[in-house]
Amino acid sequence: MLTPEERQLLELQAQICQVLSSPKRLEVLYTLKNRELTAGELAVALETSPPNLSQHLAMMRKVGVVAARKEGSNTYYRIAIPHVLDACKVVREVLSLSIAQQRAVLEGAGVRNE
Repeated sequence: MLTPEERQLLELQAQICQVLSSPKRLEVLYTLKNRELTAGELAVALETSPPNLSQHLAMMRKVGVVAARKEGSNTYYRIAIPHVLDACKVVREVLSLSIAQQRAVLEGAGVRNE
């Protein structure tokens, strides 16, 4: 049986996983990896419209993955939980291993990927 605290942690984990399920939001994270950017700079870097970016950033802020600060008329965004990039790295490693295993199986079966 899970404790209420464990159930709450699972709910929060699911919310963060939902945020990370979007390629565009992952792109936001990798773009903010080593720097803080304004919303306008992010929109240009990601080649997306400000309204679309705003929706993604709102969802990311809601779960605490990114943080914002106002300076004059600009809002600057940064990664609030740097460990989220570590989690993304682990997922990418798992995916790379899975792809390598699938290739090995296909090659063993004589299937070529051309």
